[in-house]
Amino acid sequence: MSEIENINLEDIGDELLAAGHGGPETPLPDDMHPLAARIVWALDWFAEWQGRIVCFMVVPIIFAMVYEVIARKFFVAPTLWAFDVSRMLYGTSFMLGAAYALMRGLHIRADFLYRGMSIRTQGRVDLVLYILLFMPGMIFLFWASYEFALKSFYQNERAGDSTWAPIVWPVKIALAVGVGFLILQGISEILKAWYAATRGRWPR
Repeated sequence: MSEIENINLEDIGDELLAAGHGGPETPLPDDMHPLAARIVWALDWFAEWQGRIVCFMVVPIIFAMVYEVIARKFFVAPTLWAFDVSRMLYGTSFMLGAAYALMRGLHIRADFLYRGMSIRTQGRVDLVLYILLFMPGMIFLFWASYEFALKSFYQNERAGDSTWAPIVWPVKIALAVGVGFLILQGISEILKAWYAATRGRWPR
């Protein structure tokens, strides 16, 4: 038996446990309802590609910060835009990548009790929490962020705390879109939790 097989799961962090959270590359079980399987695969595939595309936003963030450091330290010529660009891109990537993180099980969770439960019980807990807390909260947040973004767009709102004063409605639209993606991925997670609660094993 390898050293990896001897590791106690309680001794490793949640981020390592999440590494085993399968995505669209993991086949779904044959006994999963065909419609549910198609929905889970489609939503997980969509979240996977969201994450792959959004990760490239790190490149302009790095460029902006490196440019600012060089301009400030070596040429005594700080920019007006680097801080705003980096924080706006970071906020956008954070929200647009949230569904990918949910699909991969990368969100923070206090699971010192959860990990000791049977898979069937875990599925039931997830099912209840997703239906009673997650989905209502995300739907409310989507509606609020949609109104927030719409108002910002029509007003052509600009950042009031910046000399550069960039427009901020693209970031607020990204918030609403990111929450919408989370709702879609929540549907996939509900179907997975239902399978675990009824079958006693996770589909992925």
